[in-house]
Amino acid sequence: MDEATDYLDPGLSDTTEGWGVMWNVYLPLLGYRHVSGPAGARLVPYLATTLPRISHDRRTYRLTLRDGIRYSNGAPVKASDFKTAVERNFRLDSAGAAFFRNIVGAEAFARGSKTQKHGIRGIAVNNTKRSIVIHLAEPQADFSNVLASEFAAPVPGDAPAADTSLHPLPATGPYEIKSYQPKSRIVEERNPNFQAWRFHGAVPAGNPDRITWDIVPSASTALHRVLTGKDDWMSYYQVPSKRLPAMEQKHRSRLRIFTPPNLMYFFMNTRVPPFTSPKVRQAVNYAISRRWLKRLAGGLADTTENILPPSYPSFRAHDLYRHDLRKAIHLVRESGYGGKRVIVWNHDVPADLPYTEYLAAVLHQIGFHVSERVVTAGSYWTTIGNEKTQAQIGFANWVQDYPHPLDWFELLDGRTITATHNSNYANFDVDWVNREIDRLTLPKKLTRAVNSRWAALDRRVMRLAPWVPFLNQEGTDFFSTRVDLACYVNNVLYEFDYASICVGKK
Repeated sequence: MDEATDYLDPGLSDTTEGWGVMWNVYLPLLGYRHVSGPAGARLVPYLATTLPRISHDRRTYRLTLRDGIRYSNGAPVKASDFKTAVERNFRLDSAGAAFFRNIVGAEAFARGSKTQKHGIRGIAVNNTKRSIVIHLAEPQADFSNVLASEFAAPVPGDAPAADTSLHPLPATGPYEIKSYQPKSRIVEERNPNFQAWRFHGAVPAGNPDRITWDIVPSASTALHRVLTGKDDWMSYYQVPSKRLPAMEQKHRSRLRIFTPPNLMYFFMNTRVPPFTSPKVRQAVNYAISRRWLKRLAGGLADTTENILPPSYPSFRAHDLYRHDLRKAIHLVRESGYGGKRVIVWNHDVPADLPYTEYLAAVLHQIGFHVSERVVTAGSYWTTIGNEKTQAQIGFANWVQDYPHPLDWFELLDGRTITATHNSNYANFDVDWVNREIDRLTLPKKLTRAVNSRWAALDRRVMRLAPWVPFLNQEGTDFFSTRVDLACYVNNVLYEFDYASICVGKK
């Protein structure tokens, strides 16, 4: 696997790599089916006995913890461990804390977590009855999905408010993390206290007894290791585009290509000139060639102008910004911002740098004085998410936290803007957009009519152009000869399900 794992702590990890390792280790109250395709987005009970019972006003969620569940160290899982996990997110200043701010008392806890004696008052637990009751300040259509996130996975009451990646917390899932050596290796083994029969098929027992993740520095190295049988699976790295045709021709039966719900886009800070002007933002959308950006991606991608990914039932493809450099130049002149200095931001990930190099060239063509600023990948998101940075325009990508349109539009909800750790990099704050997001949080289900409203919101927001969406990237899974792909499962959220795989002898 690649080197992008941020943490192996359920309260801190916010990467596909971290979640991919941990989803069979730390189980939330709810989770997703271990199947391929759209059915993998269906919520099922994990540590809870059933899906939540939701009150008529949609503000109270009631759940019951399964009986007899134990951590890998033998300690019983308690209802209060869910409350511990949520409060720990705030103590850690975790990216996941934002998902729980709608719980009654969470904001007060966040402001004074060190002095809050009884914790978040909107979470009531009874360890004897194994009951969990959650009170929300406002209805939230995606809250069941929040309960299925790694950030919601119960942890022991004595879990420290510090990163435990190197000393992993005890597991509730079929596997436990035995060791983690950053930039070297992760080892998982079966959880001796996991009893699959208690989960009625919702969580598989797992086929491998041991999983070893070798962390390597390049996709070429990963491909070589799988081709030579040193590893069984090439994860998170894509097959290099120059090698892909040969792999498809010679090893088609060992290759799987899939499109996870993701988006690559350029954000434009609507609070900082020249991107305060809608004409400038529209100009950038007209100026870029999405086809050229696909070539830079090596072809493993589809072009897009949408916020939502094509796998969603609320997706309706836009055709608002056909490549038109002349029109872009005209819009910049009309805006009065021609000649303005612009800094383009990116992180030092080699695969992503060509996108902003191209963007900088395009911005120069349409009339701006342009420079680039590249920062380390480890600090990039906190840097551009800090209000003091005032990042004007730059590269961003998003992979869903959970399969619901709200997960995407919260990135464009003005009320989510924060001084630090801000994910609304465009600082986009439009009253009617905020109100429509509010209205779309009320329905319990994503019906055809509700999906049509999400699609309409996507189109209306893109007319205001806070982003320049350009690619939905495809992924590849490549396997050694001893892997039996009849067992292959690729989940819509967590991708390859290593617990389900079958291997034979070398």
